[in-house]
Amino acid sequence: MWGGFLQRLVREDSVFEREHGAVELVEGELDRLGIARYAVAFDPAHLQSLPDANPPFSSVSGRRNVVARIPGTGGGRSILFNVHLDVVPAGADGWDLHPFSGAIVDGKLFGRGAYDDKAGVAIVLAILDRVRQAPLRGDLIAHFALEDETTGNGSLLCLDAGHVADGAIIVDGTRGERGINQHAGNLKFALHMRGKPASVSVSHMGENAAEKLMQAVFDLRTAIFVLNEGRTSPWTIYPSPNQFSTVGFRCDEATLTVPAQASAVCYATFTPPHDVALMRSLIETVAGEATVEWLFSAEPVRSESAGIEAAISRGAGRDVPFGPSTGTSDMRHFVRRGIPCVLFGPGIGYNPHRANEFFQLDSLDPMIETLHRAAIEWCS
Repeated sequence: MWGGFLQRLVREDSVFEREHGAVELVEGELDRLGIARYAVAFDPAHLQSLPDANPPFSSVSGRRNVVARIPGTGGGRSILFNVHLDVVPAGADGWDLHPFSGAIVDGKLFGRGAYDDKAGVAIVLAILDRVRQAPLRGDLIAHFALEDETTGNGSLLCLDAGHVADGAIIVDGTRGERGINQHAGNLKFALHMRGKPASVSVSHMGENAAEKLMQAVFDLRTAIFVLNEGRTSPWTIYPSPNQFSTVGFRCDEATLTVPAQASAVCYATFTPPHDVALMRSLIETVAGEATVEWLFSAEPVRSESAGIEAAISRGAGRDVPFGPSTGTSDMRHFVRRGIPCVLFGPGIGYNPHRANEFFQLDSLDPMIETLHRAAIEWCS
């Protein structure tokens, strides 16, 4: 049953600002199950008043998160499951099947978002279905959020609207063999460089903005990778948790003229003891003449989540290890509010953000069972 729902959900192209079809599919499923749901709309003005919000602030109408709630019977802690409905763009290259076909081949469901994170959506709906028939002692809340893949604003809005709990599990980011209880810091930024035009035949009389910017980018890459030499536990499990990537570069050609303007978009991850302020200072110093435009920031975060981790281990019937990730997630919003939170699930899948992303369907039912038992453990 839930594999069929997942297939329908994967067929919805729910990239940023086009998530409406996926939202409506989840709303319809909650209505079919008779589970109370609430809409948490994206209000750009309100978002910009929240200190943890990140741009861009979309004005596309009808965009909303969905929250579901099943009251408990009493006397237990509440549990919150968080998943996201949006996906990164599919890209045109490397796919053997259409990225929104939802094709099933050898037990693998292919498509953008199949693993990240629409399998998580199906799992949480299945848990809600079970709990409506046999309520927990504590309340069960579910966030079906937007913008995990872009800004993190969806979960932020759900929490700001009061949809909180005593503990949270984000069903995303792992294959179920381990969990995540902390993240590195993350920064996305643009660099803008100005030069001085001149004919290419006398280029020495100008200043090539593209070449100056290339040098600044490579200097930054070197400065950030050097931080790996001083990494400490638990970050020593990664060879280079401090990362730098150039994800965009633009310099429009002016005919036979040395370019006077160039821009790049970059992404960096960083580990404690560095924080956002220290990293911004480092980047601005190394970037030299380039103007820095800050696009996204997330501090390193660690969740004090031993209780949630223990509940997941009991639910899995084994000792599930938890540790750090160099990525980021909406965990930071939960920790900021004192809610213990981990990432675990959605199961076996590969190639998130790459071509031929897939989810292995035979891992769906075991993950539903594990997380349902974990919820029972926590709420008891």
